Amino acid sequence: MTRNEYERQKQRLEEELRAGMEMLAAAHRHQMRALEMVWAATGEEGTAIPPPVVMPASSGFVALPRPGRRKAGELLAAVRTALAQVPESFNRNDVCAALGYNPDRSSLYRVLQDLEAEGTLVMKSRGDGNVPTIYKKTGT
Repeated sequence: MTRNEYERQKQRLEEELRAGMEMLAAAHRHQMRALEMVWAATGEEGTAIPPPVVMPASSGFVALPRPGRRKAGELLAAVRTALAQVPESFNRNDVCAALGYNPDRSSLYRVLQDLEAEGTLVMKSRGDGNVPTIYKKTGT
């Protein structure tokens, strides 16, 4: 392992720790608000319902809602349309953001493989673990 690899791994672990702590703190705030709302609903001591908790903006992945089951070919057509909105090099998260929802993971990868087989996309780098696969548009 080189010094650069060590530093990158160390930085990644620090970022994961920070993100995990932020998620844990957010979950705690939501649990506390729910408890306070239950307490307020009992009418004890004239307490009022607390204001909603404002979550800080995060640069991490945001889970998008998923629609119901789609007809055959709908996802392929939707991804073809979404490709116009993604950069030249992109990953699955870019496609999901352009679609406005997170399709089933295996269905999305099957569509991306089909587009790769027909020459619309090429795989620039294969993903591994938390590193997503990067695709590139061919322009065809």
